[in-house]
Amino acid sequence: MFSENHYAPQRGRYDEAVAEDGTMRPAWSTLGATLRDLRPIDLLDQQRQTDRLLDAEGAGHLVHELPPDGTADAGVRAADSRPWRLDPIPMVIDHDEFRSLSHGVAQRVRLMEALLHDLYGERRLVSTGIVPASVLFSVGSLRTTMATHAPPRWVVNLAVDLVRTADGTWRVVQDLVDAPAGAGYALMNRSVVARVMPDAIRRAGAAPVNSFVAVMRRALAAQSPPGRRSPRTVVLTGGPTHGTYVEHSYLAMQMGYHLAEGGDLVVRKNRVWLRVLDGVEPVDVIYRRIEDAALDPLDARTVGGSGVPGITWAAQSGGVVLANAFGTRLAEERVLAPYLDAAARSLLGESLELRALADDEILASAPCLSSWTPGAVVPGTVVLRMHAAVTPDGITTMEGGVGRVLAPGDHPARPTAQLVKDVWVVGGVSATRLPARVAHPQVDFGGSVPKRVADALYWLGRSAERAEVAARTTRVIGSQLQQEPSLLSVGGGGWAAGAIALLRTAQALPVAVDGGPEDGPGALPFAERLQQELRGGQQAVAAQIASLAQEATTVREFLSTTTGRLLGRLTRVRSDLLAAESAPDDLDVVLVDLAALAGLSMESTVRGPAWRFLDLARRLERAIAVLGSIQAAAGPAVEQFAFQPLAESLLQVNESLVAYRRRYRSDVELGAVLDLLVHDDANPRSLAFQLDRLREHVASLAWQEGADLVHQASLGMLTHVDDTVAGGRRLGVDAMVLAARGPLLELGNAVVRRWFADPVNPMVMGSS
Repeated sequence: MFSENHYAPQRGRYDEAVAEDGTMRPAWSTLGATLRDLRPIDLLDQQRQTDRLLDAEGAGHLVHELPPDGTADAGVRAADSRPWRLDPIPMVIDHDEFRSLSHGVAQRVRLMEALLHDLYGERRLVSTGIVPASVLFSVGSLRTTMATHAPPRWVVNLAVDLVRTADGTWRVVQDLVDAPAGAGYALMNRSVVARVMPDAIRRAGAAPVNSFVAVMRRALAAQSPPGRRSPRTVVLTGGPTHGTYVEHSYLAMQMGYHLAEGGDLVVRKNRVWLRVLDGVEPVDVIYRRIEDAALDPLDARTVGGSGVPGITWAAQSGGVVLANAFGTRLAEERVLAPYLDAAARSLLGESLELRALADDEILASAPCLSSWTPGAVVPGTVVLRMHAAVTPDGITTMEGGVGRVLAPGDHPARPTAQLVKDVWVVGGVSATRLPARVAHPQVDFGGSVPKRVADALYWLGRSAERAEVAARTTRVIGSQLQQEPSLLSVGGGGWAAGAIALLRTAQALPVAVDGGPEDGPGALPFAERLQQELRGGQQAVAAQIASLAQEATTVREFLSTTTGRLLGRLTRVRSDLLAAESAPDDLDVVLVDLAALAGLSMESTVRGPAWRFLDLARRLERAIAVLGSIQAAAGPAVEQFAFQPLAESLLQVNESLVAYRRRYRSDVELGAVLDLLVHDDANPRSLAFQLDRLREHVASLAWQEGADLVHQASLGMLTHVDDTVAGGRRLGVDAMVLAARGPLLELGNAVVRRWFADPVNPMVMGSS
């Protein structure tokens, strides 16, 4: 498919893959040979695979953030809500050429450091007339308070956007110093492409990019304030609404740092502290992914409320180090760009190796998968984003990056197309070495969980269990009704009334169902009501999946890649559930995926505080659901004649019908049902089993109030159930249900009060 005969470069422009004589460039030769063997349908299949894998990572956002000052044009702003795609055809660059670019990028790192040091310090560039004072003081990003509080280092990491012109020369589009984005996406893109095209990467010899994670860890560790024996670093994010939140979460997971939102941090006595379950813990270095303009709500020029009040003062006082430093947005100002070459000669004694792109320059092209013609490869313009970090060993550049494909008419600094490329550096031995080991005393942060994370995992657990209860109940009742329509008339409409009660209980809706006549016209309303409740059950499942996905989004760094794929599949099936013609198979998919999710939490998650709150939530929700289903199917509102089929529904809803039949050779009886669903601590669906797990969790948390409530629920479980039938109705179940459920409901409230409620007036910024 991809060959000189099928791919037509643009005439008169440099093409990344094809030389002027029509032959494949050496750097592209290996990949080109691979692509020649692919049919259009193969490329489409690769595109679908990359879409699926990116979706599993939660990467449904644009690659780069909108300008924080709100200057994005309408096209960019409208695109913010659309997903982006990864082109399976990478951007390939020769190793020697990339090494030359890396040298130029390293020079710009040194320039940005010197520029910020001068403009916030002596301002020799201003006094010598290189940078006009009117230009410097006209920009809103100049943070005058930093003039007297210069950090030890301004720039720890930098990104540079580059584009090749029609004559083959690389030009700089922009320098990105203020929380530059893209490194995490480069890592994510490579992991996806490596799964889709493993043989192609191996044959091409593409340099690895994952070693840049260790480089960044060393760079951040070197920024720790003096005297901190084992510095703690967190990644500061603007939260799920931030344009590059997916990258923030991915970077935090790859580097092994906590991902902190503004509300997770508090400033006290000129230090920054992380809110954890048992109080606060000190933070030494903050790898900030929030821009200057949103970093500190106490700063007069702050936009939005995603930052940390007082954080800039703590940094200026030496209590914490921000990487990059507050005020670095100044170096990105476009009005300073014309003076950078002169500034380099003055500050570095060098001319810039990489010059800025002129407005009238024509750009080169590269092979891209067409967005319009399925499987076609067409020329497109690609902007290369490179990343560099400063360690004690010097400046290291990631051997790769992100390529952004421009839509027609796009400015290279403001792309609107949602198509990106992995960047392969080929043809040489990787120059990126693993940095020297960071020799800090080992501190176990395994038991340290931000309060927000525990909160999110708790509600994730409850949402997952609620989704399963609603899905299973809806599936069981729907299947029974489909297989035996005559159930509508059983017990004078008693089964239908009980089935409706089960469905409404599973949806946490009030239950008030009256009986109806045994047959005739009375059966029709029950049929309609059942169908209505079954549709409501599907909608309830969809709502709980949405809640589950929302909570998971905020704690992706605590979830495995496999878990991410499951969540992605659940999110996709959610839209099917909302459709009027949704099939029962959709509920089966949900149940299988939720079971897999529960299995991953049990078998692939370290039993730390984070997991404990997740499992505590599941056990609590399941215990409440078991009691609710018993009351709906065997309570006093259930007609005696309807009990037998409803009891089978009850056992199926609680995944215990097979166990019941193996254990008891008789018809379904209330005493045996309660023994299996309430008292049998060997049944993982029973109330006793859930209470045992809850007892373990509250003991591990050393939480006496929780232990007392679990004990009360255990006593309630032992309440005698009178199996007497009076007036055709079964009595005695309600007393047990109420005695056990009350303490469990209070336990849910107590968890939130004790562990997740914020203290009053938590912020103290003074030094006393």
